[in-house]
Amino acid sequence: MRFALFLLLSLCLYSCEEEFIPDAGDSGQDLVVEGYIEAGEDALPPYVFLTRSLPFFNSLDSNALAQYYVHGAEVRVTHNGTIYPLTELCLSQLSPAQQEQLASLLGFDPDSLQTDICVYLDLSGQLKGEAEQTYELNVQADGKTYHAVTTIPRLEPIDSFYFKQMPDPRLAEYRDLRVFVTDSADQKDYWRYLTSVNGRPYTGAQFASFDDSFGSGQTIESPLPKGEEADDPTDPLYFGLYHVGDTVSVKWMSIDSTTYQFWRTVEFSRVQGPFSSYVRVAGNVSDALGIWGGYHVQIIRAVVQ
Repeated sequence: MRFALFLLLSLCLYSCEEEFIPDAGDSGQDLVVEGYIEAGEDALPPYVFLTRSLPFFNSLDSNALAQYYVHGAEVRVTHNGTIYPLTELCLSQLSPAQQEQLASLLGFDPDSLQTDICVYLDLSGQLKGEAEQTYELNVQADGKTYHAVTTIPRLEPIDSFYFKQMPDPRLAEYRDLRVFVTDSADQKDYWRYLTSVNGRPYTGAQFASFDDSFGSGQTIESPLPKGEEADDPTDPLYFGLYHVGDTVSVKWMSIDSTTYQFWRTVEFSRVQGPFSSYVRVAGNVSDALGIWGGYHVQIIRAVVQ
């Protein structure tokens, strides 16, 4: 959920290989897919958001957003010859208590949204993500079939971490999170991470995806800036830092190269200025926009000392 609305607004608007000029007459009705399957600690059940893209010059408000969700689709995940159907579930179908449960599961605040969020979920609980296993997504919607495949990589975990004191006296109550990761030398590795502070939903930093080009086969110390939140201090002096006493959770994820390229192009598209070339977001869904990605998850939790 944390990314579905951004996908809806941006996926078909950008190009990283050649200049892309938006067509004012574009009908904007491509299917947009955002789906994931996870393995590891606190893994979420497989889920898929289906929406339709917007023409570049269209405006969007919360009242109009609901019409872009795709309802009544047939969504299936196949693993080792077994087919697992995903069931459509909308917030409006749930009681307030159930809405809170779904929001906690997918990492968003239902009270902050003014539209009916819908998602396709594995309600049976039978499909469990496993390392180095391949999962095929098939979607039938509007008389068309869409297809994507992802493989969950083995986990390259955080070995250890600490909170570093800042030398600036103005930041005496803030800390920088540092982690140590030992990269395997026998494969190319890719990661993404999200952070949660004091139980709030997980959010990503401006650049939260990276690969092992900084030190393949070595143990590396790296900062993990705090994910961007609506109530972060406006002073850039504090951006990315954690306040002493906060309870921090980090969702650390090993991802494959396709999922990495997707998130990197998303991140670059977010920071483009108004006079920059557009960046086309990379995806892996046939005849559609978006991603079906596999995550191998590690969760670390600590109080900032």
